[in-house]
Amino acid sequence: MKTILIIDDDEGLRLTLSNSLKGEGFECLSAGSGIEGIELAQRHRPDLVLCDIYMDTMNGFETLNMFRNHENLLPIPFIFLSGHNESNMIRQSMELGADDFLSKPVNTKEVTAAINARLQRVEILSRQGEQSAEIMRKRLEELKTLAELTRQINAGVLLEDICEQVYTAFRSFIPFNRIGVAIIDEHDDSLVARWAKTDAVHISILKGYRQPLKGSSLERIFVTKQPRIINDLEEYLRSKPDSQSTKDILSEGIRSSLTCPLIALGKNIGFIFFSSREKNTYKYEHVEMYTQLAGQLAVVLEKARLYEQLIELNNTKNRFIGIAAHDLRNPLGAIIGFSSLMKEEPAIQSSPDLQEYVMNIEMAGTSALGLINDLLDYSAIESGQLMISKSAVNVQEFIQAAVKIHQMFARPKNITIESYIDKRLPEVIIFDRQRIKQVIDNFLGNAIKYSHQNTLILVKFLRQQNTLRCEVIDQGQGIPAQELKTLFKEYSRTSVRPTGGEKSTGLGLAIAHKIIKEHSGEVGADSIVGKGSTFYFSIPLE
Repeated sequence: MKTILIIDDDEGLRLTLSNSLKGEGFECLSAGSGIEGIELAQRHRPDLVLCDIYMDTMNGFETLNMFRNHENLLPIPFIFLSGHNESNMIRQSMELGADDFLSKPVNTKEVTAAINARLQRVEILSRQGEQSAEIMRKRLEELKTLAELTRQINAGVLLEDICEQVYTAFRSFIPFNRIGVAIIDEHDDSLVARWAKTDAVHISILKGYRQPLKGSSLERIFVTKQPRIINDLEEYLRSKPDSQSTKDILSEGIRSSLTCPLIALGKNIGFIFFSSREKNTYKYEHVEMYTQLAGQLAVVLEKARLYEQLIELNNTKNRFIGIAAHDLRNPLGAIIGFSSLMKEEPAIQSSPDLQEYVMNIEMAGTSALGLINDLLDYSAIESGQLMISKSAVNVQEFIQAAVKIHQMFARPKNITIESYIDKRLPEVIIFDRQRIKQVIDNFLGNAIKYSHQNTLILVKFLRQQNTLRCEVIDQGQGIPAQELKTLFKEYSRTSVRPTGGEKSTGLGLAIAHKIIKEHSGEVGADSIVGKGSTFYFSIPLE
C-alpha cells in the first residue's frame, strides 16, 4: 500500500482528502505545517507528498526546498495544491521542482489520477534504473575479464592458456558453443588453425587446419577491419557451395558465427571465430566486446612470434642458461643435502608433521634441481658438449634405486610404482649410468605428473635379441595420436595437462632422445587417450 503525506494548515481539508484517498486504497499521513510534514516524512518516508502553497508558518515553496535539501527525501514526488492557479505561480512551482500542480477545491478523481500517474512514473524510472545498473554490471564484468586477460598477456602466458582462459571466463555472459583462432602463415599466406575448443562431441576444424587466404571471403574482412556476422550458415553455404570450411563447421552443428580480424600494431595476423549452434545468435551490440577481445589475442600472437624469433638466438640463450643454472644449482644442492640430513634427526623422526615438512622441502629442491639440470643438459646438447661415459652397471641395483626416489614423488598422489626385470638380461650391462638414469627419471617423472591418483606405473627392463629395452607404462590420461610425433622435440608441449599442476621446461624428452641417440639406440612412445601411455627406449647390449 502506497503512503501519501498531506501537508495543509486546513485541518478539515486534510481530513476530507485523507478519507477520500483511503477509499482509493492509499494510506495517509497528515501534517498541519511544513516543519511537521518534514518531520513525518523523515520518520515514515511517504511515497508522495500533497502540499498546500499558502500556509502561515512555512509556505509550500519553502517546504519543497526543505524536502529537496534532504538527500533521503529528494526523490519523493511533490504535488502542490492551491486555490490560486495563476500561470506565474504554476511556472514557479515547476521551476522549484514540483511534479504537478492541482487547483483547489480538489476533485478526488483528479487527485487520484495525478497521484497514480506520478507513482507509475517513479516505477518506470526505477525499472529503467535497475536495467541500466544491470547493463553497467555486465559491462563492468566484461571489462574486469579483459583486464585480467591483459594482465595474463603481459605476464607472458602462452596462447593456448590464454584461449582456455577466454573460453572459461566468457562462457557465462557471451553466447558461443565454439571458439577458434587461426593465424596467417607468412611463408605462403595461408590461414592455419592455431587453437579451437567446442562443447560438441565432434570437431572437424582442428589445430593445423589450413586454407588459402587470398581470394577468400576472410581476406575482405582484413580490408574493412570490421567483424563479420553470419547468422545462418546453411543459407550462407547455399550462396557459396564451394566453401569447404563452411561445410566443415556445419558438420560440427554450428549454425551462426562471428569472425573478428586479429590486428597487432596495424598488422593483420589472423582471426578469432565465435560460433553458436543456434541461428541468429549474434547482434551488432556484441561487436565491441569481441573486437576488444580480438585486440588482446592479437597482442598474444605477436608476442608469440617475437618469442619464436628469440629462440633462434640459440647461442646467446645457451650461454645465459648455463651461467644462471650453474649459479642456482649449488644452493639447491645444499638445500637437498641438508634436508636429507634433517630427516635422520631424532626430533624430526619423532614428529610426522616435521617429517612431512622436510620431505616436501627435499622434493621441491629435487624437482627444481631437475629443471635446472635439464636446462644445463640442453645447453650442452645445443653446443655439442654432451659427454657420454659408459661403465658396467648392475641392473638390479640400478632399477631399484631409480624406482625408490620416484616413489617419494608418487606418494602424494597415492600412485604405486612397480618394476620388472627380464631374467634373460645379463646381471651387468654397459651404459652411462647417470645419463640412462636421467632418461628413466624423465619418463617416470612424466608418468607421475600426468597420471591421476590411485593408479599404477610399471617399469620394465626387457631383453629383445641383442638390445636392452626399457618401458615405463602408466595408466594416465594418454596423448592424442597426432601429438605423439612431436613429443621428443625441444619445447614440445601436448594438450594434456598435469593432474597436480606440476611444471616442466619442455626439454626433458628432447634431452632423453639425444642421450639414447648417443647410445646408438631408439626412443619412442605409444599412447591411447583415456587409457595411458608407454614411453620406451632400447640400446644395444655390450
